[in-house]
Amino acid sequence: MKTPNPGEDAAKILIVDDDKDLRYSLKRALGGQGWTVLEADSGERGVEVAKREQPQVVLLDNRMGGMSGIETLQLLRGAAPRAMAILMTAYGTTQTAIEAMKFGAFDYVMKPFDQAKLVALVGKALQAGRDLASAGTGKSSRIDPADLAEGIVGNSEPMQAVLKSIGQVAASEATVLVTGESGTGKELVARSIHRHSLRAKGPFVAVNCAAIPENLIESELFGHEKGAFTGATAQKPGKFELCDGGTIFLDEIGDMSLPTQTKVLRAIQEGEIQRVGGTATIKVSVRLLAATNKDLEAMVAERKFREDLFYRLNVFRIRLPALRDRREDIPLLVDYMLQRLAAGRKLRARRLSPEALDLLMRHDWPGNVRELENVIHRAGVLAKGEAILAKDLPADLLAPRRPSAPVGSPAAEPGPVTAAPPAAAPVAAPAEPDLRALLDGVYRELRRGDGQDILTVIERAMIDRALSETRDNHLRSSRILGINRSTLKKRLQGGPAAQK
Repeated sequence: MKTPNPGEDAAKILIVDDDKDLRYSLKRALGGQGWTVLEADSGERGVEVAKREQPQVVLLDNRMGGMSGIETLQLLRGAAPRAMAILMTAYGTTQTAIEAMKFGAFDYVMKPFDQAKLVALVGKALQAGRDLASAGTGKSSRIDPADLAEGIVGNSEPMQAVLKSIGQVAASEATVLVTGESGTGKELVARSIHRHSLRAKGPFVAVNCAAIPENLIESELFGHEKGAFTGATAQKPGKFELCDGGTIFLDEIGDMSLPTQTKVLRAIQEGEIQRVGGTATIKVSVRLLAATNKDLEAMVAERKFREDLFYRLNVFRIRLPALRDRREDIPLLVDYMLQRLAAGRKLRARRLSPEALDLLMRHDWPGNVRELENVIHRAGVLAKGEAILAKDLPADLLAPRRPSAPVGSPAAEPGPVTAAPPAAAPVAAPAEPDLRALLDGVYRELRRGDGQDILTVIERAMIDRALSETRDNHLRSSRILGINRSTLKKRLQGGPAAQK
């Protein structure tokens, strides 16, 4: 008999399956590890045992007389909330895979399976349960509700300096230039300045200068008259006009063309604008805030940015620190992000394990807070319990630190969160696709935002994964997916397919 690891001697494993022979076989294999093995021959009985015994791991068959494994899994959340459930089934379907993960299964395996691999998987589930428990014993980093509303989070010295600057300039009418790497939260600072200004009751209008084509930005900012250009079928007010009495925020102003810079300068100096195609001047009372991740001083020297506009913008400068320069704020930021995501999208994850936090603290975050938010959102979706574990984080966080990119360089631009590469295959038949890798593929597809139905996305991801595993062998792929070859062919052609 194996000597259990420290902390494992009291581990209880519950097997819920109506197959008596399978229960006997699993009991011998798991009992040989020094674990206490409990049995139940139905979902109803399994819930009763789980509620009474509070097992650390539940091995759960999906198709049983009475309640199904999925139904039992849902009830286990209330009966034994700390239990890590592993769903076992001989009938792998897309819907089962989706529902197993949706209701918090630790993993999903296909029968027949290798018992040695299953024992290893149970060991991983036990460790994950201990990680979850340790995540709940640390100090809480709950943030103040006022910070939730403000959106600016950080107790570090650099962030305290930013907050002081906001307080100093908010009540004035001075133009403010907010600088910092992409993803540091420049628009949040601009919104906070407006919220605490004398113009707080007026509109706040944000314009991303880099996102508007050069031939349209003038019309976007100052409006146009009917017939001013092809497609101008009606008069349209611009952003300056729309935020009269309020604040306009010009983000990425370093990407603005020189001719448009001239007109922005006039709007600041004279307090008036002229619509494209119009002759009349329109008085506007607008406070201007601007932001950039570029070196405007260097651009002025290279005559790529107007010097007079730069000095008009640079009346008051707020420099935002990169996230790598305020790592002590990461726990607070993560807590803020989890609270917001949980409230808005009902994610299960509410906290972070110590191991996961350590990985976040060691990463260099070239995409800054925006990158961190993407990572937390992804991990919150993949987490199987109430805490995000190290294994839920993208694989690139395990790599050595990358060199920091200078402000404005392409490397400083945030990209999509790198999905973790396929993890070790779950306990299953040799050709069974890795469910974790499948979910990573689904996540990438959903991030495209092309409007596909979620079932279609997951179905296609499963097919692609099966084809990859079998090197495009349609016969083997159809067997893995539990459909026949003609059904697989129809799915690949995009047409309707009958069930097997």
